[in-house]
Amino acid sequence: MQLPRKQYPVRPTPSFHPIIVALALLFFPVQALAFWPFTQDKPQKPIVETVAPVVAPPVTVNEAAALRTEIQGLANELFRNLADADPENGDLGQGVMICTFVELKKLSRTSSLGRYLAEQLMNEMQQRHYEVLEIRKSQAVMLQEKRGEFGLSRNPNEISQTVAAGAMLTGTYTPSKDSIVINARIIDNRSAKLLSSATAIIPRNQLAELLLADSASVREAKPEPLYLKKLEL
Repeated sequence: MQLPRKQYPVRPTPSFHPIIVALALLFFPVQALAFWPFTQDKPQKPIVETVAPVVAPPVTVNEAAALRTEIQGLANELFRNLADADPENGDLGQGVMICTFVELKKLSRTSSLGRYLAEQLMNEMQQRHYEVLEIRKSQAVMLQEKRGEFGLSRNPNEISQTVAAGAMLTGTYTPSKDSIVINARIIDNRSAKLLSSATAIIPRNQLAELLLADSASVREAKPEPLYLKKLEL
């Protein structure tokens, strides 16, 4: 025998009167939307801002071209200040050697900037038909597989110990916060007389920073200690 099923009363679904909803949205828009069951948006995740790492700008061709132009102006001023600029019979008629530019604060310290200045000024002098002596020429060519043929050296045992040149071109550079001051000079090798001098100021840009990055000093031998003996007379 089946027993009759017990019936439970069905609760009516709450309804919202349109007039009440309109009044709630009119006077309390924020509170009404918070309890409105059909238009609630999902909570948004907080936006996290990511900061990109600072990347140094690459060296542009304009920086290299501008540096070469400054060196050309430096060379023009050097040759303009010579008393006799005749390439064959003038102040530099007996040849000139080019030395690496050094830092003014320490004359035994240089960098790729000092070597680059010497290389470019050597090129400028040769184009003006001056006799330039390459003091780094090795006495023999060194051949190495997969590396090449080497004719220049800074090893004292591989280069000539004597160079016959009447003058020397060298100079200093002084880095500051925003610029680098370059002072070039030509010196008579016999009398140490200053034959000419010139100055250029270049900006301390990305190229200059790369050339200054490998600054190093010459290894100097430590002097032997001196022993003093007091003499009683």
